[in-house]
Amino acid sequence: MTYFSKIALILLSSFALFLACSSSQQTIFEEEDSSDENTEQATNSFDNSESSSTLLSRLSDTYSSNSNDIPEEFARIKKEKEVEVDLTKGYRIQVYSGQDVFEADTVASRFRAWSDTTIVGYQAETYTFFKTPYYRVHVGDFHDRDKAFEFSKLVKRLFRDAWVVYDTVDPYLVPADTTQIRLQKL
Repeated sequence: MTYFSKIALILLSSFALFLACSSSQQTIFEEEDSSDENTEQATNSFDNSESSSTLLSRLSDTYSSNSNDIPEEFARIKKEKEVEVDLTKGYRIQVYSGQDVFEADTVASRFRAWSDTTIVGYQAETYTFFKTPYYRVHVGDFHDRDKAFEFSKLVKRLFRDAWVVYDTVDPYLVPADTTQIRLQKL
């Protein structure tokens, strides 16, 4: 490429750039001019006694009555959106809390023996763990607090200090909603 052809190419590209920029500026100025005319007409139509805050709110009042309808396709998508649920969050029944590890193991064994012979419909798992400064024994796995509360009523027959606590549960051990948990008939 020769020196003159490079200069010609630079001049041509700068001229094209100038034309592109000048046309967009002209469009902006035309829009501003038309909006100025509308503003002058609106100002002349109002009484001079109105305050400036009233005049400023007229524009928002104009657009506040507009309502945009959502197409049915998008409305359906919004309704079909599922909420993610963490299946590891739930409730358990705490039957012991104390500083003696042997007592915690004894309570867990007593519960397992009692539930095997007394409770029908659900075999509750026992969990013994240490959370400073106490050893704790939790039983059962429930997603629903009301189900955990109903189960705690059965557990309170042997463990009077049992109560429902929020805990991490094993989702595979949670009883089904249709499960009937009851005491065994003698």
